[in-house]
Amino acid sequence: MAVAVDGVNALWGRTTLRRTNKSPVAAEELTLVHNLRKMVKNDWHGGAIITTVTQTGSLYTPSSAYLPQELLGKEGFDALDPFIPVPVSVYSEKEFESCYQYYSNRRWIQHPHGRAEEGKRELDFLCGKNPSLMEKLCGFL
Repeated sequence: MAVAVDGVNALWGRTTLRRTNKSPVAAEELTLVHNLRKMVKNDWHGGAIITTVTQTGSLYTPSSAYLPQELLGKEGFDALDPFIPVPVSVYSEKEFESCYQYYSNRRWIQHPHGRAEEGKRELDFLCGKNPSLMEKLCGFL
């Protein structure tokens, strides 16, 4: 069995939700968060837990934070122990082409210049085949 959670740091961040009396709702009070936290506990055998942390996953985290410890906080980082980082390298030529086609097909790249060969080369130059930068450049608003 495998459990995959994108932006797992949102499970330990503050929420923007408020009760009718204007008091904040803690993340652990939300059913979805509670159950996702149970799924990523390391108390089961015969499977893997695969997660990502994102800078946009927690609204109240400083934009300069990028390390897992900073994004997850102490409680979140301790909950995911043992933490085994997996480096993500830049795209190969084939991966870049595949991602470019995906963004084009989903109409994330809308400008006609962006869909031309010259626009593709410009996008390659701007992001340097970095997956995160490519998403930021092409992502819808």
